[in-house]
Amino acid sequence: MNKSTGIAIGIAVIVITVIIAYQVNESQINQYSIDYQIVGPLSIDKSKYVLGENVFITYSLHPLEDGIATFYRPDGKAHFSFDFNGSLNPEGKAYFRPTLDPGNKTCVKEDIVGTWTVVITGTTLTDDRKHLTLEPKEMQFEFLDKVLQDSDQYDGNICEQFEK
Repeated sequence: MNKSTGIAIGIAVIVITVIIAYQVNESQINQYSIDYQIVGPLSIDKSKYVLGENVFITYSLHPLEDGIATFYRPDGKAHFSFDFNGSLNPEGKAYFRPTLDPGNKTCVKEDIVGTWTVVITGTTLTDDRKHLTLEPKEMQFEFLDKVLQDSDQYDGNICEQFEK
């Protein structure tokens, strides 16, 4: 075997290794694919997220639905909320991505990882969509202790630097 053949085989092995590593990484990320969760007029795109992912929210409202959707972290603190009003905006979208943020008191990834709860309050339709109710609606989803991309943005305690 001559030198150029050996180099070509070496390069081919490296390329194949990179492709396999990429496929394994993609399959790990995509294992949490679209899995719509619905409660009342609101839906989110998944039941499980990894750190770094956006939570995509859509809603379709009756003109008389009017209220607030609040997303609570595992520690019970409100993290994100938005108002909705079916007479003003019957269809809408929103999203958020939990990140470490001292202003939001998310100091370590453990503040994000775990079961989140969405609570919808205000006037909404009943589950059969025939009557109005003031009963709060609730849904849960998870943030897993996995990072979307190789990133150190979820390492350590971000609030420590502001406490000094």
